[in-house]
Amino acid sequence: MSEWKTVSIRQELIKEIERLLRTGRYRSISEFVSEAIRLRLEELMRAEGIPAAKREELLAIPEQLLYTPKHTWAQITPEGNIRVGVSDYAQRHLKGIANIMTESVGKEIAKMEPFGVAETWMFMFDLYAPVSGKIVKVNGQLKDKPYLVNEDPYGEGWIIEIKPKNSLTLEEELKSLLSSREYNKWVSKLEGRLRE
Repeated sequence: MSEWKTVSIRQELIKEIERLLRTGRYRSISEFVSEAIRLRLEELMRAEGIPAAKREELLAIPEQLLYTPKHTWAQITPEGNIRVGVSDYAQRHLKGIANIMTESVGKEIAKMEPFGVAETWMFMFDLYAPVSGKIVKVNGQLKDKPYLVNEDPYGEGWIIEIKPKNSLTLEEELKSLLSSREYNKWVSKLEGRLRE
């Protein structure tokens, strides 16, 4: 395809995305792109004959999450906050979460410092902040339903949202977090140590 044709298509696509953003259907370009990728993956899986239940399970794998070595994840919300929860690996090892305790809204927290505790019937597990900032939301559902962390760690089981101090600090802090691939390697290494 000639260069001018590629540029023309790209400009048309950008105009269409901007139009969709103005209608309010999407809150951000990243939300639009995420849905486009999800729809394409679903279409490919359908063409391969993958059953609907399996397609749903595969598409539920969280995208665009970053992790700490302390098993918390971070996700940027459309508002620019950082939503935080525990990884699936952590929740599997914390079977039967009975209580989630966190610092209160408005509290300033530092990266890799505890912001709360997940309590099981057997022990307590510190929850570490992936970034610095101020807690702006605490998942109120967890007060009565702490088991949501076990049932849906990347969805309804999120724990807090942090408003970052500033974009420069946030950018540096996010760079130091682990991608999904890096986190999985970290977990594999831990599992190897636990078996020895």
